This record gives sequence, C-alpha cells and structure tokens, in this order.
Amino acid sequence: MAVAHDRDSHDSPWKTLRSGVQHFGEWTYRFFVGTEVTAARIAAGTTGLILALTAAALAWLYFLDWNTMRGPISRWASLELGRPVRIDGDLAVDLFRLEPRVWANGVTLANPDWAKGSQAAAIPHLTLSFRLFPAIFGHLVLPLVRFDHPDIHVLRLADGRTNWDFGNGNTGWNLPPIHRLLVREGHITINDHVRNLVFVGTASSEETSGPRGSAFELVGEGTLNKNRFSAEIHGGPLIHVDESKPYAFAADVKAGATHAKADGAIAHPFHLGQFYAAMSLAGPNLADLYTLTGLVLPHTAAYRIKGTLTREGSLYEFKEFHGAVGDSDLHGSLAIETSGERPFLRGNATSRVLDFKDIGNLFGTKSERAVARDRLLPDVPLHVERLRQMDASVDYDAATIRSRDFPVRGVHTHIELRNAVLTLQPLAFQFAYGRLSGKLKINARPTVAVTTIDARITDVRVEQFLGANPAATGMLEARVQLNGAGNSVHKVASTASGPVTIIIPHGRFNARVAEWAGIDLLNALFLGDREQTNLRCAVAHFDTRNGVMQTQNFVFDTDPVRIDGKGVLNLQNETMNMTIVGAPKVFRVGRLHAPITVTGDWTHPGVGIKPGGIVVQGLAAIALGFLFPPAAILPFVDPGLSKDANCSSLLTGAIARGAPATRHLHHRQGYH
Repeated sequence: MAVAHDRDSHDSPWKTLRSGVQHFGEWTYRFFVGTEVTAARIAAGTTGLILALTAAALAWLYFLDWNTMRGPISRWASLELGRPVRIDGDLAVDLFRLEPRVWANGVTLANPDWAKGSQAAAIPHLTLSFRLFPAIFGHLVLPLVRFDHPDIHVLRLADGRTNWDFGNGNTGWNLPPIHRLLVREGHITINDHVRNLVFVGTASSEETSGPRGSAFELVGEGTLNKNRFSAEIHGGPLIHVDESKPYAFAADVKAGATHAKADGAIAHPFHLGQFYAAMSLAGPNLADLYTLTGLVLPHTAAYRIKGTLTREGSLYEFKEFHGAVGDSDLHGSLAIETSGERPFLRGNATSRVLDFKDIGNLFGTKSERAVARDRLLPDVPLHVERLRQMDASVDYDAATIRSRDFPVRGVHTHIELRNAVLTLQPLAFQFAYGRLSGKLKINARPTVAVTTIDARITDVRVEQFLGANPAATGMLEARVQLNGAGNSVHKVASTASGPVTIIIPHGRFNARVAEWAGIDLLNALFLGDREQTNLRCAVAHFDTRNGVMQTQNFVFDTDPVRIDGKGVLNLQNETMNMTIVGAPKVFRVGRLHAPITVTGDWTHPGVGIKPGGIVVQGLAAIALGFLFPPAAILPFVDPGLSKDANCSSLLTGAIARGAPATRHLHHRQGYH
C-alpha cells in the first residue's frame, strides 16, 4: 500500500487532492452518523468542510495549468464586451503573492460582425498585477498594466457605427487605479468615415525620471489626414495618486498647423468623465478643428483662443474663452452635450470689432478660392455634409464691423442647426443708414444641399455704396427670395430660382448721367458733373429661373428722362446682357436713337451702343441735307413726348412681389 501511495502522490497532484477529499468525506460520515449529533459538532463539521474546500480550491489554483482556462476566460470576456475575445498564446497567473500577476500572450479582440477586415485590437503580450486584499473586497487596484506592441484599429462608419462602442453612454471611462502604465511601441489606426479622418501612428507611455522623481508620460505621433500629428500628456507619478484628490496633467497636441495645449486636472483620478483645464487653441482656420473635435465651425483667418475646458460626464464646456481671429476679437462661452444622437452645441459668441476680411475665407481657404479665379461667387465646395453630424443653437453679435467695401456697422444672428438643417434667423446687418435682415436656410439632408435665402434691405441710403459723386441718391429698399441646390455658393446661384426686387421710391439722380442714358449729346456735354435732377422712382424686378435673372420691370424715372431696361443677369457664368433706352420728356436737340448695351463679365462689363438707329438717323440727315441743308438737324431732334412713369403703380407691383416699401407708397399717395 505504501508503494501504491507513493506512486499516486508522484503521478499527479490531482490524485492526492482526490484522496484527501475521499478521506475527509469518510471522516465526516463517521462524525455525524456514528456519533451523537450536536450543535457543536455541526459547527465544527461545517468549519472543517469550508476549510477543506478552501484548501482544495487553493491547491487546485496552485497546481492549475492556466492555459486550460484560456477558453472559459475568453468566453467570459466575449460575453462582457459583446464580441469575440481570444487568447491564443500562453496564459499564466501567479496568485500566491500580495500583488498577483497575470501574463497573457496573443490576446485579440474581434471587430463587430458589420466591420469587415482586421481585428479591433491585437496585443502580443499583456502583463498586469492587482492588489489581492482590495480585490477580495471588490475594489480593484492595478499596480502594473503593460502592453507590448499593441495594434489598435478604431473604425467609424458614415452611419455612426463604431467598433469601439461598448455601451458606456459616452460619459467617460471609469478606470481602476493604475500605478504604472506602460505601453511599448503601440500602433494605432483610426478610420473615421464621419469626419473623413484617417490617423496612422504610434503611442507609448512610461514613468520617466525628472527633477521631482518619477512622472507619467504618454506620447503619440503619426499622420492625421496626411498631416504630421503629435501628442504629449504629462502627469504626476501614478503610484502616488490619491483617488480622493484631483490628478494634475498637461497636454500638448499638434495636428498639422493646429496647436492645442491644456493644463488642468482630472477631478477623480482614472475617471476620465470629469476634468477641467485651461486650454489654448491656435491655427490657420477654425474649420480645421472639425477633424479633432467634430464641431462644425466656419472658415476663418488664423486664430488664437484661450479659455477653460471642463467635462462633466457627457457635457463639455468651453467657458469664458477670449482671443482673436485675424484682426477680430472673439469672446463667449460654449457647451457641447454628447449624450444624444448627435453632439449639441449651444452658447454665444461676441466680437467688439469684426474685420470683414477675417471671414473672407468663409467659403474656402485661400488656395481653394484661387481656383475660382475672378469669380464673385466662389465655386469652392462647402462641407455641407458636416451639418449632418451635429446640432447647434448659438448667438453671435459683432458691435462694430470693419470693411473696405461695405458700410456695415454691426451684425446679429442666431444660428440653429437641427437634423441637418442650418438656419440663420435673424441674419441682421446694420449699415450706417439702414439694415439688411432676413433668413438663410441650408437643408443638408439631401445628397445635394438646398439653400433658401429671404433677405430684406430697408432704409438703406444708396449713396453709401456708390462712392464720391454718386449717380443716384435716395432710400433703397429690396427683397431677395431665392432657392437653389448645390454644395458651393456658385452652384447654388447657378440653380437659383425666385424673385429679386429693388426700388428707390424717390431721390436724386445725376443729370448728366440721365442725359447720357437718352444719348442727348448737347445737354450731356453742357451739364456739370455734380448737377442733380429729381428721381421720381426706380424699380428693378427680376424673375430668376435656373440661375438666369430675367428683367420683368426696369425703370428709372427722372424729371427729364425716363430710362427703361431689359435683359438678363446670368448667375451661372457671371455675365450680363442688358439693353437700356432713355426717352426724353422735354424737347432735345442732338439726340441719338441708339440703345445702350451693358454686356460681358460682371467684374469687367463693357458699355456700348447699338448703331442701327444712328445709321438710320445719319441716312435721314444726309437725305434731308441734300434737299434742304438746315433740315439735316431734324433727325436729331426729339420733341420729348415721353411721359412720367406711373410710380404709384410700379411701387404697388413691387410691394406685391415682396418689396418692403409700403410706407413709401402711402407717402407718395398722400403727397399726390
């Protein structure tokens, strides 16, 4: 028997354990059945059973080959994460120490079923340790976590699905305390089809020695959309972290020419859902921040902004920021809620002085706008697809506007973005005299965005826009109602349809220009440059179809000459083809019967005359001069039979088409 026992004890620790359990069972039977049962014996037996089972479990764990547990552990992890987890290499666990340690090789995390291709994560070697006694009572503390050469792939499809969504509600990771985090030559690939973002790079972390001892450092570098990217995060030694006190950190991120720096603290260490930091941002264009933040911001000049960034779960706030965009100042506070279907941005921004040139890149970068050459309406593609990625409700005000081209004093607008529909209402510009107000709406739900503009110009002095010695003075009123489809300003204009109405109810007009419009040569030559005549009314109404503005009414009625026009303004190729005819209301000598033409590009139009009428006049003058020389002047005499335009009727028609001129009509009717 002794020999057999010796053989069993050397064959396997499992046989020894089995024999011990058998003997313990026999002893238990005799203890309860063979003797009188008492409470003391029951208690002693139960204690013994527990101790025996504990000893058996410890012996099992001590002699366990942990590779046999790779399957059960993988299945448990797969169930927890909702996708397959595998351990293909060796698995080893050393439990019998105050800080048990785990080694695992060949750990992989699969992508969801919908994601084709590579795994979400592959970790050739993973090492971690945990404190035994806190873990027994349900509190996990990790003295060491080490990843060697991890390969991480982050994927987000255009419909918003991501391979890294484990259902935590985006409130921030709540990690167990880690006293030492080491990442050796990690490789990260991010492919985000929502932001059109591609990142390829490496990341490493370690505890480095510094003037104050060991400190934590996490560094990463690579390319972000083919631009150089680098990130550094520094903090105090993790081993000294007090979970009840904030953990200070500093971050420095560079993406191309965009630079972000933060200096703050995590309110509760290892719970990344709460932090605050003093942040500074700088770069060539605010729109570039979309790649890093997902926020849809306008194209601007170079900026530098500072503020306080806080996070409370799913709510981020950028408080009391201030800085400059080009030569314009910018102040305000913004908040972003990320718990919904889309991030929601709300808040306000103000400028004491807005320099118009700083938003000259609103429709693209300088290099992009160069493609448009001399176009007034740029053909630079607008990133309207970004409007589908967030919602917003933001107010913007500028007290003073600096512009070389427009006499604008201030602007106010409310920006509302809901379900891929961007609305600016009101969109109000205050001029030195008068204002422009209206509504701009961009519907980005269709593949090709649809833009609607409804703008009113009221009480604007026309001479503000005409420089010194203007051809006309008076109050200008206008209404523009257009809608078009396209992903650039030029494409929207090229497909635009709707009415455009411009009126000057009354004012003054340059007398020489009026005579030249009628080609009344003698009067035009003898009038001074500054002589004025009464402008009874002016009405220009265009009906726009597919980017072509066709005149319906075009009348400038002055006391001596009525000027009528017809033709088109082409928004597709930015050309015009207008014919203007001036008809004298009083007797004129030296008038040529030739319409004036204005044709060519908007930026460089050509002014000419149609010579047909002049040829007829010349032939008539030759014929009459042959018969009776003094009669040669008769073809160039105009009796001035043209009548005043019915200004009340013209204004009534303009009002019916939406022009904001009701009070001017009442004034005219009362005057007459």
